[in-house]
Amino acid sequence: MTAPGRPPRVALLAALACAVSACGVGHRAAPEATSASPTAAISSPAPATTSSAVPRGLPDLSRLDQRDATAVSKAALTLMWTVDSAIDHGQQDAYQRATPLLDSVYKAVIADEGGGGIPGQWSRHRAYAKVRLTRQIVQGDVPADTPKLAHRQWRIDVTPTGRDGWKDAPVHATAFVTLRRDGPDDPWRVSAVGTT
Repeated sequence: MTAPGRPPRVALLAALACAVSACGVGHRAAPEATSASPTAAISSPAPATTSSAVPRGLPDLSRLDQRDATAVSKAALTLMWTVDSAIDHGQQDAYQRATPLLDSVYKAVIADEGGGGIPGQWSRHRAYAKVRLTRQIVQGDVPADTPKLAHRQWRIDVTPTGRDGWKDAPVHATAFVTLRRDGPDDPWRVSAVGTT
């Protein structure tokens, strides 16, 4: 698992780039369990198309119940892992979309990280990440939720899907999300994500 407070290192794109290039077609690497590189830096490159363009399948944050830790963790992970080669330069663009759900400390952590580019095969097929999340029981010695601290665990299944009908083998990961808030009536914010 990633060190607390550190985002997963370009988990999706690194695994998929390996799967379609140096690692050979058919071999699928698991996402790295080290610190991440997607970033929320203001200086990150603009998306490949207009700023109003967004990938398919993203949660509607205006309708999200931000006092529900499960809903916030699921929305944040969906945003972080939904990369679209027709819009994004890399996974850092996906992390930028997730920043409204991150606390200030975690935003600063990911702002210091670099990002990976879109694999060439994705670009050729105008592919996007089709993300599916399944909630899991948190493993290990994790304290119960309190009014200001919560933990959630999710299985992430990502299928690279081309607009031309191409699909690659799915990539799988487990994400452990820590959420915090200032008080019981405040919105939850993601303060750390670890992946295996």
